[in-house]
Amino acid sequence: MTDSTIDVLAVEIETPVDAAAQLARAHEVVKHNVAWSAGAGMLPIPGLDLVAITGVQLKMINELCAVYGIPFKKSLARPIVISLIGSLGASMLAPVLASTTFKLVPGIGMLLSGTALAATSAGITYAVGNLFLDHFKSGGNLENFNLIGGRGVFKRKVKEGMTETETAKEEAATA
Repeated sequence: MTDSTIDVLAVEIETPVDAAAQLARAHEVVKHNVAWSAGAGMLPIPGLDLVAITGVQLKMINELCAVYGIPFKKSLARPIVISLIGSLGASMLAPVLASTTFKLVPGIGMLLSGTALAATSAGITYAVGNLFLDHFKSGGNLENFNLIGGRGVFKRKVKEGMTETETAKEEAATA
């Protein structure tokens, strides 16, 4: 008798994706990470809060990539996120930087700056998440993300995210 082996090739079987379930999962990913971003904005150490918020946004993009079956590359995602946030301009970023610096003031500085930064970071994370969600939903990936075209949409989504955050905050206060 001779030993014989059979080579089995791994074949990836494509299962049909329920687009509605995929979209619902993607929205859950964004919602979950918006909450984490707000929490990161409350960190008491200036600078660490901004690093943590960026980390949450990159984690969110990674999770959205997983939902849509897209390879995640931090080396592509990070510059996109930084560029989008930088595109907001001084009028939007100055309060963010002031909020994180104001944490150096003992007591009330931490309280006021933490809540302001939490709301702003949640709004920006909402915008980042929804911008990538829309891009991935339309068949895009990290390599073909149109940064220049995305900036205008991003600014609108930041305003939308800030409104959503304020609404959620008011609903939580009345509950």
